[in-house]
Amino acid sequence: MTEDRLIELIESWGADPSAFPQAERGAARALLAAHPERFATAIAEARALDAALARMPDVFPPPALTAALIASAPKPKRAGGALRVPKFAPWAPASGAAALAAGLFMGLMAAPSASASADSETDDVQALLEEAIGYDPAAMSEGIAE
Repeated sequence: MTEDRLIELIESWGADPSAFPQAERGAARALLAAHPERFATAIAEARALDAALARMPDVFPPPALTAALIASAPKPKRAGGALRVPKFAPWAPASGAAALAAGLFMGLMAAPSASASADSETDDVQALLEEAIGYDPAAMSEGIAE
């Protein structure tokens, strides 16, 4: 138990260590007993707050309000008693297979043209670089290889 954790417990649970979480009560009591002067301010503030809260009256809603709130709450759906099976659409598997076939066909037809256009775009960029700045990537790579 650290001093910071004990301060957190006092601020969260009040001045009475019996209100602290069960797992931390023993360690908190031991630290309080070992160094009471370190925690005197926090304990005093917590006791003042505990006393102020104890002076507050208990507030209960009127029975009519409680009844109205319960009446307006959503009601659970009643089970029909019989097992409900979703309706089967016989065309659903066929439409899935048709969509798969169309996707494969489009992919196979578009792939060759996409790779060809990528090569021509690369050639266009290379020619533009050569004309604009006199940079020839092929000559440069040959010079590096030598």
